[in-house]
Parts: sequence; structure tokens; C-alpha cells
Amino acid sequence: KENNATMRCFLLFAMVASAAAFFAGTPLQTASRQSGQRSSRSNMEMRARVCDLLGKSPNRQARVVTFSHTRNKKVQHVNLQKKRFYSDDLGRTVRLRLSTKGIKTVTKYGGVDAAAKKFGLDLTKF
Repeated sequence: KENNATMRCFLLFAMVASAAAFFAGTPLQTASRQSGQRSSRSNMEMRARVCDLLGKSPNRQARVVTFSHTRNKKVQHVNLQKKRFYSDDLGRTVRLRLSTKGIKTVTKYGGVDAAAKKFGLDLTKF
């Protein structure tokens, strides 16, 4: 009987310990985000393939028509380029993922500050 009772006590303790370890709460956050730190380089996060300035996104309605007229779905992705621009307002370089049309738009407006103001983009996030 003593052996049975100790075994039950041990199993109960093991279950409580594993449950406490599993449901410990929120994970530890090693790198705290400060307000002066740029968010795009500080953490690795998956982002959608969307132009930061124009908001151009992939065309998922496209089809390929073969010789036998079989129609297959395909995705036409945006031609995204990582480009650094110098922002006069911020006094530093800003790294953006722009489509090639977005790069031409920045050139047309004479700088990234004017283009961001036109399209309502907050450059402090980049």
C-alpha cells in the first residue's frame, strides 16, 4: 500500500509540474522595443509582397493557357525592390520595399518625403 501511495503521489507531482511548465504564462521577451529603434531592421517578421508606397499587391486572378487550351492558375507577383532613400525630414536614410512603378513615382515627385506625403505614408516606421 505504501508503494502504491508513493507512486500516486509521484505521478500527481509530475503532472502538476508539467502542467505548470506548460502553462507558465507569457514567454520572456529578450529584446524590448524602444521608441527610437527602427522596427523594420530590429525584428524578423514576414511581410506581404506589397509595395510600401503604392500598395500594389500580387495579381491572383491570372491564368496560363497552354497549347491544348488547359487553363492553369498562376500568381503575377509585384516587381519589388529594396531601396534606400534619404529623407530630409527625418535626417536619415529610409529603407523601403517599392515596386518599380513606386520608384518612378518617388523620382517624379522629387524625393521620398514628397511622395510619402502625397500617398499618406509615415516614414518614421521604416
